[in-house]
Amino acid sequence: MSSAYDSKNEENFEAVSRAIDAALEKIAKDPSIPATISRLAKLANVHRNTLYFRQWPKARIEEIKTKRAQQKKDHAAAKAASGSPEEQLERSRLEIIYWFTQLQDARADSASQARTIKQTAAARDYYKEENQKLLHKINEMHHENQQLHNMVDVLEQEIASGQRQPNR
Repeated sequence: MSSAYDSKNEENFEAVSRAIDAALEKIAKDPSIPATISRLAKLANVHRNTLYFRQWPKARIEEIKTKRAQQKKDHAAAKAASGSPEEQLERSRLEIIYWFTQLQDARADSASQARTIKQTAAARDYYKEENQKLLHKINEMHHENQQLHNMVDVLEQEIASGQRQPNR
């Protein structure tokens, strides 16, 4: 009985392997199909975990991704190399304009940030000075308050000593 289950399991395993292989071939041939485990699972009609437990589908997906990236690079290089000298000159001119504009924007941003830093520093210095003035004023008021307390103490002592002594 165990061998019947084993043979059925092996048949299922082989069927799933063939479905995965067919889906990988489909993904490799059609660049519009994303080379992802999720897409492979949908095309093979299996669960993603089935693919994660097998190492070869993940490795094959990575190969397809690498191959597509290389094809993109090759295509971009071929496109850049192709064209008449006038077209290449025009592309170069447009790229120079683009980078010049980027430079001008960066300079403007830098100047704006420099102005903001100067304004912030000036405001900091102003409030630092105001803080010092107010601290000085607070210290003067504390000193004056202390003098008033001392005068009150003296007057209270005089009043207390005057009440103890009978009028002469």
